[in-house]
Amino acid sequence: MQLLLYIKPEKPIVLPINYQHILQSILYRTLAYSSDLSDFIHDAGYAFGDRQYKMFQFSLLEGKYQVCQKKIRFEEYLILEIRSPENRVIQMLAQGFRERGIWFGDIHCGDVEVELRDYTIEAPELEIRMKTPITVYSTDRESGSTYFYAPDDELFYAKVCDNFFRKYYAYYGVPPASEIILQPICVTEKDKFVTRYKQSYITGWYGVYRLSGKRKYLDFLYQAGLGGKNSQGFGMFQLL
Repeated sequence: MQLLLYIKPEKPIVLPINYQHILQSILYRTLAYSSDLSDFIHDAGYAFGDRQYKMFQFSLLEGKYQVCQKKIRFEEYLILEIRSPENRVIQMLAQGFRERGIWFGDIHCGDVEVELRDYTIEAPELEIRMKTPITVYSTDRESGSTYFYAPDDELFYAKVCDNFFRKYYAYYGVPPASEIILQPICVTEKDKFVTRYKQSYITGWYGVYRLSGKRKYLDFLYQAGLGGKNSQGFGMFQLL
């Protein structure tokens, strides 16, 4: 299920360039009005072994902006998209934004139009463009260092498939019966994206890819996101 927010700020909104953590905080804060759901998503999520998946994703803010001194300034209409395979998450967010608007720090935007969508994937093969970067990585348990894979690394695609397996199993409680396949169509060095999320740096990739698998698996990924760190603003794709 998808939620689109059309936001008209009463005065300019100025955010740091790396603002994904602010959007994530806004979503958690809005969900907090449904404490049982909020506590589950924030504290536990859907678990597979020692991995936890929050099962929601969000886009970057869309709209006209200016960048100056590591700040981004929005003045006109903004659009934010949120997706989740868990309909309760989307419905609670929609209700919260309808009733309370949205806060960016101390700036309150009461003029928020809420649009609910229930678009589903109906094909076993898609050409997609990443709307937010896809990121896959490995973390060394002893040193704590993290290695981010690039699309020219074969393990990049194996990691995407592994992530899908764990995420699907965590949500449905059963493993998927077959794999998904992600292949690059047009990915260049210009598609590389590096951002700072709180105290960590994350590397992801935009680009155009071919995604294939069972229809229900592709639909799950459309709602939940490709790769890792979906609830931090990564892995959302759009269809071409």
